[in-house]
Parts: sequence; structure tokens; C-alpha cells
Amino acid sequence: MSPMRSGLVAAALTASLALLAPPAAPGTALRLDVPGLVDRAELVVEGRVLAERAYRAANGLVHTEYVLQCDRTFWGADAEQRVVRLPGGVLPDGSGTVIPGLPGLARGEHVVLFLSPENQTGVRVPVGLAQGKLVVEAGPDGARSLVRHALDLRLLDPATGRVEEAAPRTSSDYDRVVAAIESAAAARRVREAAATSTGGAR
Repeated sequence: MSPMRSGLVAAALTASLALLAPPAAPGTALRLDVPGLVDRAELVVEGRVLAERAYRAANGLVHTEYVLQCDRTFWGADAEQRVVRLPGGVLPDGSGTVIPGLPGLARGEHVVLFLSPENQTGVRVPVGLAQGKLVVEAGPDGARSLVRHALDLRLLDPATGRVEEAAPRTSSDYDRVVAAIESAAAARRVREAAATSTGGAR
């Protein structure tokens, strides 16, 4: 068999194996409401994605670095612009890391993010996987909404213990959700201040 034919056969076999491989299992996360997202986040911010850059970390996984222009910070240190690194992404050569249920960001998106603390390599994770990213969209009448896309995500209901597929797309009124975020952040500040005060009194 010629080298060219051998290469074609190998390529065909690789493609066939890829088609036969089972799809990745969906990601699973605890179902969280707005207060739950705020309470578990170290950073809650609204802003626009200015730039993105995928890179391969020392452990071989691909992460993506995003530059955000921040409109407001609901929780965490204020900053007009910040760099956020999330797991997953695709390199220029087409290789990458895909994590089921974990959202990515796209340049130009206007988003509200609920983010975990940074790990040792400076990478954060959206709280509750896709639940931690909301996209700001405007309708024909100018009314804004917050849209959540949750592909490949299953949610565990803490009340019933049942695991169900997340709705692929949900939309909520922007002002109502922002008011809920602000209320949850204010309640968290009160609790943490009280805990600090109690701890200092001992």
C-alpha cells in the first residue's frame, strides 16, 4: 500500500472512530436562584467583552483570557476594566478544551457574570456553570432582557434532589434581575458585617 493510500485509510479510520465516540456527558450543577449565585460568587460584574485570547496552560488545558469593560460591579472590587480567565476555548490551530455546561464569552457581548475566586493559575469559573452568565439583549422596543443559554447542562434541584435538563434558553426582565442582584448583594454585606462584628467581639 502506498504512503498516500495508507494516510487516507488512517484518516478515514480516525474520522469513523470520532463518529462512533459517545458524546460528552452534560455538565451538572446545583440549581441556583439570584441570591444563591450572588452568595457563591467572589465577583459579580456587568460589562462588555472587548477582546479574547485562548492559550494553553502549563497543564496542557486550554483557557481563554477575556478583557471586560465594566459598567458596574455588584460584588467585588470596582474596576473600569478587568481581565477574566475562564477554562475552555479554541486555539488558532483548532485544538482546544470544551467543558460541558460551561459558557464561553464572545467579543462584543454585553454580559452579567457571577464568577468564582481565581484558582492558583488565575482562572475563574462561572458560578453554577451556565447559570453564571447572563447576556444583555435589547428588544425592538428597546426594552432590555437578560438571557441565559444553557446547552449541555443538567440542574440538581436542592429541594427535590431531582436532576433535570436545563432549559436551553431563558429570558428575564433586565431591571427585575438587576434589582434582585443588588438586593442579594446588600443582604450579603449585612450578613458579613454582622459576622465580622460578632467575631471581633469575642
